[in-house]
Amino acid sequence: METKNQKKTNSLINPEWSKQQKMLYFLWLDDQVMTYWSLYLDMKCDLPIHDFWTKEDIEKLDGYLQIIEHFEKYQGELILEYTYEEIDEFVRCNPDLCKNFSFFRFFS
Repeated sequence: METKNQKKTNSLINPEWSKQQKMLYFLWLDDQVMTYWSLYLDMKCDLPIHDFWTKEDIEKLDGYLQIIEHFEKYQGELILEYTYEEIDEFVRCNPDLCKNFSFFRFFS
């Protein structure tokens, strides 16, 4: 039976990368997702509730969602190879490497 670590990521992720590189990339992707969700929610909350939104506003909101989906697609490939528990363990064991990522703040 194949374990999670035996699965190979597809062409989205460089197969030559080490586990550390992949984990750091996952954390960077996670920061991007969090940033764009924040931008999306800030903009959506600032738009008037009872007025019609402009085409530009709708396109900008849709653009944020597309960017989020793009980054999440790459994260999904890494999750095929490593579990969230393994990522958590990597973060706990490497605080100096991970301290600047949003993900790390949950362990402080």
